[in-house]
Parts: sequence; structure tokens; C-alpha cells
Amino acid sequence: ISKPKFHFLVHLPAYIRRFGPAIVFSTERYESFNHVFRLSCIHSNQRAPSRDTCRQFAYQDIVRHIATGGYWYDPTIK
Repeated sequence: ISKPKFHFLVHLPAYIRRFGPAIVFSTERYESFNHVFRLSCIHSNQRAPSRDTCRQFAYQDIVRHIATGGYWYDPTIK
């Protein structure tokens, strides 16, 4: 079990001044992902936006899987 170390927060301002921004706590990467959600909602039929968004992400995941050399195991093919 990992217990958060809140004492670290006491030293965080000094570390930021010395080493720069705290990369571990950066949210820009996740904030930019909101753009992807917004676009999937715009291209939705607006009757079932959550279903359309899930389908869009599933399709993107399939394309990424194939593009990176992934495959699906088929036990009937030897």
C-alpha cells in the first residue's frame, strides 16, 4: 500500500525554484486530451454521444493496434 508523502509538499516550492516545474504534477498532457473528446462529440449524431464517442475511441484503438504491428490470436489458424 502506497501512502502519500505530504511532507514533500513543504519542500516543493524550493524544488520548483531550483529545478523548474514539477513534471510529475503536470496536467497539460491530460488537458490537451479534452480536445479529442470535444471533437468526437462534435462529430456525433447527438442522440447518443457517449456511444458515438466510445465507438470512435474503439476504432482509433483498433487502428493503433494494427499500425503498431499488433494482431489478434486466432486458435483455428495453425
